[in-house]
Amino acid sequence: MAFDDDALELLSGRHVGVLGTVLATGAPGLACVWYGFDGDDLIVATPAGRRKDKNVRSDERVSLLVDASDHADPPGGYRGVEVRGSATIEDDPEGQLRRQIVGRYLDPIPADFLERIDAEERRIIRIRPARVRVWDFARGRR
Repeated sequence: MAFDDDALELLSGRHVGVLGTVLATGAPGLACVWYGFDGDDLIVATPAGRRKDKNVRSDERVSLLVDASDHADPPGGYRGVEVRGSATIEDDPEGQLRRQIVGRYLDPIPADFLERIDAEERRIIRIRPARVRVWDFARGRR
């Protein structure tokens, strides 16, 4: 599923996303994440073996919520996007995708930050969107 223009506008900002995964108990697990794009997919980097990595390996259902609200202009400034879909875990041996994600938020990437993320084994969570919902109170859309 491709993102429409409204969803792309919101997702293209430097917003922190909230990644929802399914815990082993069946309960939801939430984590704040930086994200990026790779083609029509959203991508998130995570340390290997951590909760997000394990959760996606056991249950591919995920969601990513981005609140792009302008809190200085309520209620018209409330807007965001929710993406639901399935996810897979990939290796990123050269670190190309994780650098792409970090580069959206930090430009240039500080050397000490890059050394830290390169020092740990990281995986990429690739999210293939199945449902995208945009809300924008200024436009009367929910």
